[in-house]
Amino acid sequence: MSDFDFSYDYNLGYDYANSFVQWDQNTADTTPRCALHASCKIRGKGEEFREYFLSHPCAGEKMYAEKNIIAQPTMEFHAVYCDDGQFMFVKQFDDSPGIERQAYRVGDIVDSKTNIVTTIDRMESGLRYYVEVVEMTSYKEVHDAMMGNKPILGRTRYITSNANKTIEVVAEYPVTVMNARHEHDIWQVDTGPILLPDFTIEHALEVAIFRQAYIVYNRWNYSEYAMRLPVNIKGASYPVLQYTDCGPLGTEVRNQLYVVKVI
Repeated sequence: MSDFDFSYDYNLGYDYANSFVQWDQNTADTTPRCALHASCKIRGKGEEFREYFLSHPCAGEKMYAEKNIIAQPTMEFHAVYCDDGQFMFVKQFDDSPGIERQAYRVGDIVDSKTNIVTTIDRMESGLRYYVEVVEMTSYKEVHDAMMGNKPILGRTRYITSNANKTIEVVAEYPVTVMNARHEHDIWQVDTGPILLPDFTIEHALEVAIFRQAYIVYNRWNYSEYAMRLPVNIKGASYPVLQYTDCGPLGTEVRNQLYVVKVI
């Protein structure tokens, strides 16, 4: 057993679908806004949590063009960021190079396909919170909340390691997909994308270790995940992202579910 203090005395509260990240860059007269998908906190022993957020994805686009607005080759984009100024832009293309993962701090010069010097001057959260959220601990509470179409939030914490360092991970997310049986007192969460760290990634900035994942569980002390990883496909000259590397999360897993009582 680890010696972390796992006494969480706070409820989840983020209204993810109505919370946003915005950013500005010095070379563009425009401001992107993305809704949030999920968040993740990590810490080592004796450390404070660092919290990272995952944005909703979007398609690559030519801004304010009259026609041919979707960029070619087609590309999916999402952002990961921390309120300390770290951020990462992740792009998956349907052609070479396949994948780009670029991590920066606010104020850094951002790689550009032109000779224009571009910096992100502002990366800002617009977080909204539910008024009343209550933790559920029984089958009936979970079943009734799901059948009543109430918003449900999830938290999964576990212990993992990075080299010789023990790390606590706390993933938090809206429960977008789940099931409940009516006569067998069991439910199952299957939701994502959520945000999880991948400590195999070499990095200069911590924001660069995060990947998208799905999480599945049907009890309070066990979870499995599928992480979105680069995969080389036979015959393709570039990697693609697929959900793979399935398996259980680390040790000392604790799942929690919360129902939104007042929006």
